[in-house]
Amino acid sequence: MPDKALYPDLVAPAGHPLIPGEWAGIPEGFEVLRCASGGRTLVLRSSCRDALLLAGIQEPGSVRRGPLVAGWLEGGRTRHALLRVRGEAWVLKAYRRGGFMGRWNSERYWGSARFLAELRIAAVAERTGVATAEALALVVERAGLGSVRAWLVTRYLERARPLTEFFSDPAEVVVFRAAGEVVRRMHLAGIDHNDLHLGNIMGTVEAGRPRAHIVDWDRARLRSPGSWSPYGNLSRLWRSLEKGWLHSDFPALRRPVRAFIRGYFAGHASDLREARAFFRNRAICLGAHKWCWRARR
Repeated sequence: MPDKALYPDLVAPAGHPLIPGEWAGIPEGFEVLRCASGGRTLVLRSSCRDALLLAGIQEPGSVRRGPLVAGWLEGGRTRHALLRVRGEAWVLKAYRRGGFMGRWNSERYWGSARFLAELRIAAVAERTGVATAEALALVVERAGLGSVRAWLVTRYLERARPLTEFFSDPAEVVVFRAAGEVVRRMHLAGIDHNDLHLGNIMGTVEAGRPRAHIVDWDRARLRSPGSWSPYGNLSRLWRSLEKGWLHSDFPALRRPVRAFIRGYFAGHASDLREARAFFRNRAICLGAHKWCWRARR
């Protein structure tokens, strides 16, 4: 527990603090605190608890408007705040809805399962050696009528760039190969990422060593062996590539795509044959998707 003199509003909840049944399975190394006022529940990495509280993460809305914000990062539906805190860099992500629902209700959710699932998946990825941004905190706030708002804090990956920025880069081949390796490691850990795309795989080259990280686990799920095919994730990844490069020179993509394939299937020829069969069986569907995308453009 934090110092009661410094944080008199924080208590350790006796039971499930928000919605019964959803708060079981908090990852190891995290602790749950509740703000007695404000209706917020905090899930904090124990090793960073004091630093997070000193930064005021128990009031994430205020932090996003405060002096700790050093910049903004594009994050799909919204921008994420880049925080500089005592020599460290964190990313504060506010959950936002997309699609039809997001047009009239972009920030309220009914239930906390989605946020907790992302936190748990991030913890599994870290534990199984999948390179990712370290999750530090989850903040969930009551928003009225049984709804909640939520924020996630992760450690910032310095000098990391999304894969889209490595096309035609001198490090293109080695970074895409590292991306294939990290996606395979994710699948071996039993993680099914339904929203895997080029924007949530980040690459870096430090001291001549390429690395790739997966940074967004929203919509990812843990699967038992034999209950799913990881190649569906690769189809989703290909579609994100196709959308971004529809009118570009596709032959120029051969190098990064081949590098990714080598990274993913290195030493696993039988898996490569299985993947080829998977994509052949779905070639018609993939072709129809491509035609529909062209029609919309």
